[in-house]
Amino acid sequence: MIDPKAAVPNRFILENLPVAWAMASGGLRSVLPLPKKTGLDTTPLDVTMKGPSPALLATYDSWSGLDTGRFGGTLAPHFAAARMAMGMISRLTARAPYPLLSVLNQGVSLRINTPLPRTGPFQLHGELLDASDDGYRARIHSRISIGPKDAPQAMIIDAYAAVMIKSRPKGSKEKAPAERDFATIGQWQAGAKEGVTFFKLTGDFNPIHTLPIMAKRTQFKGCIMHGYGCFAQVFETIRNQGHDIAEIDVRFIRPLPLPSPLLSIQMTQTKDDKGRYGVRLIDDAGNTYQAGDVLLRGDV
Repeated sequence: MIDPKAAVPNRFILENLPVAWAMASGGLRSVLPLPKKTGLDTTPLDVTMKGPSPALLATYDSWSGLDTGRFGGTLAPHFAAARMAMGMISRLTARAPYPLLSVLNQGVSLRINTPLPRTGPFQLHGELLDASDDGYRARIHSRISIGPKDAPQAMIIDAYAAVMIKSRPKGSKEKAPAERDFATIGQWQAGAKEGVTFFKLTGDFNPIHTLPIMAKRTQFKGCIMHGYGCFAQVFETIRNQGHDIAEIDVRFIRPLPLPSPLLSIQMTQTKDDKGRYGVRLIDDAGNTYQAGDVLLRGDV
């Protein structure tokens, strides 16, 4: 793990500039007085991307807690989602007819067919599958496949985002999930500048994660952590239990304030009827920040 007192080099910002620009330009396009969109643009996007520098990848691996003895020869799947695919996800999300400056990531699902190599180039294919709303919240669903030329679908990423349109009536709550046999498998605590660190590592720039003076003016009253950053910690904690992940589906339930309380990463001791273990990120007060399920490689 990265020493919390050791700053991530600023030079990584330049390497990740294309991601930051794709995210910023997508949000900007959604609020400019452009002609209204008629229908959903489902035209696929195809991009060839070079791999990250060894220095960036090594620093990210250390931050996420990746076990280099087991997985050091491959690209971390969550890095592929949070950095390699994020520019394309932003471009697809920008096609939705909603004000994307207020968009929040709501979850991610990964299907890992074959390990990703650490070096590129990579082929990315993306489609916008859904952009609809119920009058209160818009749901945006993009799907990205990524891999080398000889295995372009090495990993499939389903990315989910939401835009709040208006508040739901009081008293309308989602049904609580059934209680399961969760046990703590690891702990993590995000520092006050964790959002800045993740931005430098991935290019995922948003003032809500990085600029306290602007974040204080939002409904969160301060900076919150990237959902994909929390997801990376959950992912590697599972793998550090000796597991290999074939599929994982995690919902981002509650924004994590920075600095964060001490968090427990938990996994159920038994599988459900689909052969999946439950996972969640929770604090000592019982607040759940992320929850979902995972299918392990030996259970496929």
